[in-house]
Amino acid sequence: MRIQGHWSRLMGPGHWTCVVILTAQLAFAQPDGMGETTRGATDDASRATQQARALVSEAIGLGVPLYNDGQAAACAAVYSVTLRSLQLLGPPGVDLQSIERALRTAAEQRPERSAWTLRYALDAAFLSTEEVALMDEPRFRLDFSDRSTAWYTVNDNVMGGVSRGGFSRNEEGEGRFSGQLSMRNNGGFSSIRTRIANTSLAGYDGVEMRIRGDGRLYTLLAAPEGSRGSWQANFRASETWQTIRVRFEKMELSVRGWRPSSFPILSGRDIGMLGLLVADKQTRPFRLEIDWIQGFVDEVSAN
Repeated sequence: MRIQGHWSRLMGPGHWTCVVILTAQLAFAQPDGMGETTRGATDDASRATQQARALVSEAIGLGVPLYNDGQAAACAAVYSVTLRSLQLLGPPGVDLQSIERALRTAAEQRPERSAWTLRYALDAAFLSTEEVALMDEPRFRLDFSDRSTAWYTVNDNVMGGVSRGGFSRNEEGEGRFSGQLSMRNNGGFSSIRTRIANTSLAGYDGVEMRIRGDGRLYTLLAAPEGSRGSWQANFRASETWQTIRVRFEKMELSVRGWRPSSFPILSGRDIGMLGLLVADKQTRPFRLEIDWIQGFVDEVSAN
């Protein structure tokens, strides 16, 4: 691997050691099983993403002390080797053309400027692999046949109302949210909720649900853990099974019935609670069946 001439003239033996370390890491990082099946290719892509993130972290850990010690050329050389390594690894999500442009630009710059150009390229590559790495984690899914997920009820009795509602499972392993609203004592809502681990929905654009109901209007709830309000989105539950998608950016904040005119967009990374609510002022019994709830990534933003 060739290093630009003005860098090689300024680097001492200790600095070349950093480059040798990264080059050796690259050799060990090459994906295995080039001729394997599709499953092997998927494993290679996941491995390449993990290796790319580790290489970038290592490069920055080596390069920053060099730059701060006045060795900008050595720092730039470390970053250059790493970016060349990323080109060979080809991890999903990384823009290889942007890396090549950064390398060409840096080759014409003085060491101090070159180091920063390459560092920006490393930062961009690392961020571009973040969502891919998150998607390599187990997919977020609430399967209602799994009885380990606990759901709790929040009805209008917290405000003096007398509506009834709650959660149960049927023999097919589907969840059921059912009950009856009452408008007495200024009541009129029922909800079920469950806590999820923070960051479980990180990297997702929203959630989708397979549901069947009674034609009434229901509301999906989502909120950070400990939040006074919740972000909400309405949907109508038809009497046949359907899949409903709700994007986080479309959800609106509600704080005990008050809807502020401006509010931050909800991020999947912050969600610690999911729930379902009915508050349509109809007093006949309600019923909503839920097969599953899972995260999704929008096709447009995933490209």
